[in-house]
Amino acid sequence: MKLHRMPFVVQKMLIDEMLLDDRMFLSFTSKRTCRLLGMSKLYAGRALSIKATLNTDLNSDGVEVRIENEDKWTFFIPYDKSDLENVVCWKIDGSDVRVSHEVKEIGTEIKKHTVSIVEGAGLKQTRKLLEPLGKLLRHLTSFLNFDSLHCICHTLPNGLISQLECSLNYTKIWIRREFWTLHGWDSEDRAAVVTPKELEVLLSKIKSRELKLNVKVASAVYKYRKHPESIGGGKIQKLILQSHTWVDFSDLPAARAISFPLKVQSREINTLLKSWVAGKNREMEILDFEIGEFTDRTRNFFFTGITQHETQLTVSDRERFLTYAFSFDLLSDVIAVDIIREGDGMRATVIEAMLWPPLENNWNRVPYSKRTMFVIVWSEKNLKKARGEYVDNWF
Repeated sequence: MKLHRMPFVVQKMLIDEMLLDDRMFLSFTSKRTCRLLGMSKLYAGRALSIKATLNTDLNSDGVEVRIENEDKWTFFIPYDKSDLENVVCWKIDGSDVRVSHEVKEIGTEIKKHTVSIVEGAGLKQTRKLLEPLGKLLRHLTSFLNFDSLHCICHTLPNGLISQLECSLNYTKIWIRREFWTLHGWDSEDRAAVVTPKELEVLLSKIKSRELKLNVKVASAVYKYRKHPESIGGGKIQKLILQSHTWVDFSDLPAARAISFPLKVQSREINTLLKSWVAGKNREMEILDFEIGEFTDRTRNFFFTGITQHETQLTVSDRERFLTYAFSFDLLSDVIAVDIIREGDGMRATVIEAMLWPPLENNWNRVPYSKRTMFVIVWSEKNLKKARGEYVDNWF
């Protein structure tokens, strides 16, 4: 008797007894069967990870999707055609997709499955190459549960961003670009080129606890405009911008916490603070960036056109909050003032300080120390954390 014709109670009992491999093979038989498996999702491991790689061996270039459950299942979408054997057709998200499936036995109990998706292989320069990625993500998450979902891009193939399923909650998405040299991988981060449409997807469509971007837009004059859907939304908890030539500091992307690891210009800082006082950038609750050389003149420029108030955040609350939210050994030469937002009277504390690195870098402290500015908005979550209270879903 076929599974979908059995009584519901019997279906659920049978599905509950199935292990990962059984469910995987059944899910690829039909979309109807896959929906049945979704009635009782299986916890499949700590993470479902997506990785875009660029290697010197052309046969191994591609996007990898791995179920981190003893690495039993790995899916690979190659950039170039490969001489793959045993090509079969599986139903992935209801579509026929050609795959090559290999099984390797590890010991007596563990089997490792490698599935190469050959649909679209050879279309390296087109977006059709990665169309199976979106189907695969929807398919796997329809009947499996994971603690987290990661996407790490060491290169950015054409069409990858558009295939990231927007209905999912990502734990982290990191996008950068690496280069291969005669001496190996270039360890320096390079900015990957994205289109304005791809930026809109990343910053206003996708839900992510941490989004780390080292990207640039081909147009030197382009500035990102916040999408209306993202205003008041909170799809991104922490946004790390390693390059920011495309950022409009008067209207930052919507995120609860924003970090700029590289130096921000004084005029950009002034624009940001004035826009917050005027009522913009309301989604931002925590901000940090490097400010470089610090003098009375530069400090005055930061606050041009802004009324400063004596801070009401106690030293102990301030230190407690910063210690929790940021990684450092100690702060020195601290200056703190408050600014107040027009309209609702919301207060924020602006802190300028010399930040020293964690103790593990003690042997070479001076080159790593930097002048940093923090902005802490007096939101309910931030005030609770400053007082040492428990805050659910902090980041």
